[in-house]
Amino acid sequence: MVKKRVRTQGKKVRRPGLLRRFFTAIGGGVVRTGDAAQRVGSSIGISRPPKKPDELAQRLEEIKRLEAIREGWWDEKKLEEREFEERVELKRPFSERISEVFYAPLKRPAVRLARFFKGLDEDLYKANIRVPPERYAAMMLGVSLIVSAFAVFVMLLLGMPFLLVPLGGAITFIFSLVFARSQPKRRAKARVMEINRLIPYTLRHMATQLSSGIGLPETMTSVSRADYGAMSEEFGRVIRDMHAGMSMEEALATMDKRVDSEPLRRAIRQIRRTIRTGGDLAKTLNTLADETAFEMRMKLRDYTQSLNLLTMIYMFASAVIPAMLMVVIMISTSSGGGGITPQTAAVLYLVLLPFLLMYFVFMIKRFEPRL
Repeated sequence: MVKKRVRTQGKKVRRPGLLRRFFTAIGGGVVRTGDAAQRVGSSIGISRPPKKPDELAQRLEEIKRLEAIREGWWDEKKLEEREFEERVELKRPFSERISEVFYAPLKRPAVRLARFFKGLDEDLYKANIRVPPERYAAMMLGVSLIVSAFAVFVMLLLGMPFLLVPLGGAITFIFSLVFARSQPKRRAKARVMEINRLIPYTLRHMATQLSSGIGLPETMTSVSRADYGAMSEEFGRVIRDMHAGMSMEEALATMDKRVDSEPLRRAIRQIRRTIRTGGDLAKTLNTLADETAFEMRMKLRDYTQSLNLLTMIYMFASAVIPAMLMVVIMISTSSGGGGITPQTAAVLYLVLLPFLLMYFVFMIKRFEPRL
């Protein structure tokens, strides 16, 4: 054993290589650096602190604040929607709103009255009154009842005989009902007059749009959004019919049926012919606009010429005839003859002359061209 130990000690020990010593030194340095950092951290007492209760409370407060802001925004949005609905409700025609008021209590007689008046739905459609015939009949009944009740109150206030009061109320109710029934027809005629007056400007608008390369549907949409009154409304109805599934020709034919206007009818026929066969529609519409404007000027000239004669007759009836009656009455009373009595003169002045003047006003209004 002593000999073996001596031999081992006597042998030459082999040293490690240079590369191995280099990496060993680096590893040892890294280990020593980590130990030193750990000792420094433990001595200073660095550690990740837990979440404080104040921070949690702040986060809860922030969530509550955001929730309050969201609730306030939601309430404000609801208020804006309610205001928008109210504005939309106020934009609805008065006839639609009042018909809904009278329809509930007067439903049964309104349905019977709507069946009694033939063609009421067609007149409402032409007048662009978007109310069902039953609801419009309910509005007619309600308004007539209110007017007749007011007439009865006035007659009682004036001290008329009690037996004549119901008769007067019934007559007032019938006249009010007839007047309300004729309202859609009169409104449709007024729309036709407005369309005849505005159609040259509308045709020139469409011709300008078509000349610039815009298509016919876009042109009609532009007219419906412009400020042409009843004309814009009618083209808007054409666009709605097209969106509902009608073709352009069918929608234009429907407008031709509901609007009794000869200039518009010529324009619609030309548009439909151009859709089928092709052609320069812009030039044609310009020509139609010029022709319509020329016809309007001719009608206005004829009306002016006839108005001069009617004005002379009206002046004679309103100024000369009363003076002549006064002279006749004075002569008859001074001579003691049996001429015109004061009672007859009073009837002439209070009944005949106002009726004659109103008749002349009606004739002047009737001869007025529908421009």
